[in-house]
Amino acid sequence: MSAKTAHIIAHSHWDREWYIPFEKHRLKLVQLMEDLIEAFDRDPEFKSFHLDGQYIVLEDYLEVMPHRAERIYELVKQGRLIVGPWYILQDEFLISSEANVRNLLIGIHASNKLGGYAKVGYFPDSFGNIGQAPQIISQAGIEVAVYGRGVKPVGFNNQIQEGNAHTSKYSEMFWTSPDGSRVLAILFANWYNNGMEVPVDPELAKYYWEEKLAKSEQFASTSELLFMNGCDHQPLQKDLSQAMKVARELMPNIEFRHSSFPEYIEALKAKGLGQIDEVRGELRSQWTDGWMTLVNTASARVYIKQANVASQTLLEKVAEPLASMAYLAGAAYPRHELLYAWKTLLQNHPHDSICGCSVDEVHREMMSRFAKSQQVAESLAEQSAAFLADRVDTSGFSEASARPFILTNTSGHVRSGVVKTIVDVERLYFEPGKKPYEWRREFESYQPEELMVVDSVGHPVEAVIRPIGISFGYDLPDDRFRRPYWAYQVKVELYAQDVPGIGYRSYAQVRKRENATVGSGVLLSPEERVLENEHVKVWIATDGSFALLDKSNGHRFEGFGIYEDTGDIGNEYMYKQPDGEEVLTTKGLKAKITLVENTQLRAVYRIEHSWMLPLGADRMLDEEIHSMAPFRYRKAKRVKETVEVKLLTELTLEKFSHSIGIASTIDNTVEDHRVRMLFPTGLQADEVTVDSIYELAKRPIKPEPEWQNPSNAQHQNAFVSISDGSAGVTVANIGLNEYEVLESDGTIAVTLLRGVRELGDWGVFPTPEAQCKGRHTLQLKLIMHDGDVVQSGAYVEAYQFPVPWTVRQTGVHAGSLPADHAFLRWEGERLAFSALKVGEESGDLFLRLFNVTTGAANLEVLPSFAVAEVYKSTIIEKPGEAVVSGVSGAYRLEVGPAKIETVGIRQA
Repeated sequence: MSAKTAHIIAHSHWDREWYIPFEKHRLKLVQLMEDLIEAFDRDPEFKSFHLDGQYIVLEDYLEVMPHRAERIYELVKQGRLIVGPWYILQDEFLISSEANVRNLLIGIHASNKLGGYAKVGYFPDSFGNIGQAPQIISQAGIEVAVYGRGVKPVGFNNQIQEGNAHTSKYSEMFWTSPDGSRVLAILFANWYNNGMEVPVDPELAKYYWEEKLAKSEQFASTSELLFMNGCDHQPLQKDLSQAMKVARELMPNIEFRHSSFPEYIEALKAKGLGQIDEVRGELRSQWTDGWMTLVNTASARVYIKQANVASQTLLEKVAEPLASMAYLAGAAYPRHELLYAWKTLLQNHPHDSICGCSVDEVHREMMSRFAKSQQVAESLAEQSAAFLADRVDTSGFSEASARPFILTNTSGHVRSGVVKTIVDVERLYFEPGKKPYEWRREFESYQPEELMVVDSVGHPVEAVIRPIGISFGYDLPDDRFRRPYWAYQVKVELYAQDVPGIGYRSYAQVRKRENATVGSGVLLSPEERVLENEHVKVWIATDGSFALLDKSNGHRFEGFGIYEDTGDIGNEYMYKQPDGEEVLTTKGLKAKITLVENTQLRAVYRIEHSWMLPLGADRMLDEEIHSMAPFRYRKAKRVKETVEVKLLTELTLEKFSHSIGIASTIDNTVEDHRVRMLFPTGLQADEVTVDSIYELAKRPIKPEPEWQNPSNAQHQNAFVSISDGSAGVTVANIGLNEYEVLESDGTIAVTLLRGVRELGDWGVFPTPEAQCKGRHTLQLKLIMHDGDVVQSGAYVEAYQFPVPWTVRQTGVHAGSLPADHAFLRWEGERLAFSALKVGEESGDLFLRLFNVTTGAANLEVLPSFAVAEVYKSTIIEKPGEAVVSGVSGAYRLEVGPAKIETVGIRQA
């Protein structure tokens, strides 16, 4: 090697909240920043500080110390404080695709206002890295990624096994996404603390640098060596300049440089990178023994994951599409309000937060943030839906009894299904002169006529209408004081057919017409413990498990829906089953089975179990925790004493559906355990398809040869799917991010609940609330299909599963919008909708989709409004090449393999 340069980068990896709550960490951040300003002012040799790749540390600091704003801005502009590109350092797998992108978009825009962002895709402590990360950061103009996990470095003396895409000889490598995007990637092979606390004492410094240099050279591909001067919440090393001076005197043949990532990367590239290896796709520590992947954070505190999916879905699949439609209809776009909601949500996405691996106080505060973000998203969605409904022409509903309502589909894909809503048949507004209870008394004798539902052209729609009775409500007009009222309400269930993906249909509840009949009237539970429609048939066994026939291909599955329970003596990061423990299941456990709903639109069976489970782990677990015995070597067992755990499972089948809805309510009264639901598909396959970030990842069922952990649980986002080529099963979920596929019989096991008593990692941190005691309702959807999840289009239904329909009641009135409408149509097989929004810094509309396959796809976009320009954009909304329309007025473009495609649309 040529002359060596030791690049020393001062930093502190800043977890906003972890083993102590946010505000306590924030005060330590304030001290760090105060020390930094002092160091910059007194020490001209202290050149720069890396702010951990996230902008939010400056927000958190300046909220307490606003008088420092001008000085901070100066330091950022001077390149001494290096900020961004992220808003927060997220866990990549446990948040949505769109949340990953918004984190980058918001971070870059905020950093640019201060003077620019670090062009480094910084993933220092993500618990694995998503396969599409190179494409995401490349679209933001970032050519280098830096990460700490997911890849196994083997050094000079170890050979890379041929065909292995997840190990590298060096700490420098190329990393390629499924679409072919490639970036230079730098692995913290000796972690991001390999240059912390550099000694000033010459004797200690000599030993320190001999050891550190040797370890760095073991993995470095060039003579440019990287040393990270800091660690988690590391206070500033105030004598770093003196320590470097000592190092230079001790080792004059080495250049010790107080460096930065831009300087280090420039020097690295100048040396040439021709010898380095390439890693591809997801980096999940596949080529390790499997014990330190931290993957079981995917099932820690499932209530956090459920709240996150609810919040993300409301923002990206409801509030933003509705606001975009309202914008096209003439409303102002609530850009600032949406940004506030996004930032509030993103504050829950740091890896120690969303992973559920912090102390209890942290996760209590997270639930408050989720609620705040949801409240903003719900309010914005309601405002947009009301704006649209007020402008829809409903004058075609001419009957005096008509009560119109607008059904909007914001899922981005054409959608059909059973929709539930509540309709006010009559309202009685409070007026002066009578007290509320007197008005209510007048309403108590009201009896509605027999009712039905019609579409915008007056055709009857298949529906079930049930009375609710009198309820309280209120209007909050923009131009007058609130208006409370009593309303006589009915619950309406109707079958909606082919509602446009970015559009709506109008319906009305009217007085039932004479001799009006709709649909076959065939009930969906034709006999006891049976569900059946045109596509599937389900038989429920006495133990609550069920068999399922897919009528399209004749494939029958047996034994679905069994619960499995094991002990867990691990921690919030990793699952560990007690050695030699017997697995408990509900197989053969008699259940109470009740038909609770049965109409021509849907049928629901309720299955109730009383399950006696061990109370928790024995005393040895506490002893092992308090002595910090490594979790994988613990010997604790579960106690013999048992207590009742009540399970309530509801199976739902809807008209025309290929899927079974599963709602599982667990009243968790025990500790130190994991509960899963099992789907033994019996399908022979070598791999499964898993929803990941902008990717349907193909993952082998059999782990790599070096894998030793008996558990091979993995991350999922919206679903996991298995197929033998002719038949397939896709299990969609809402906030259940952990699955495992058993090699023996193709069983898909989805984790419903996991309870543990400690945080884990470097200390003793009890987490009693991580036991997740109490009632939890978990939602799944079992989708049956021919072929695989892409060929069948089942991925669309899985993506739509968590997205609610939007229904808004309105009056009979003229309007500028037609009764049924699609604001924007797009067509393209093998494409999935991600977002519809208005630009952060422009009035352009942005439609984002992604190709779910590794083959090219054709996209056709047809706006319903006048267009000035359509163009390709990046994820950070930078315009690219123009897209030309064809004779039909549609704009056509090719979407490359696994490509994330953002289309910008400028109105005329």
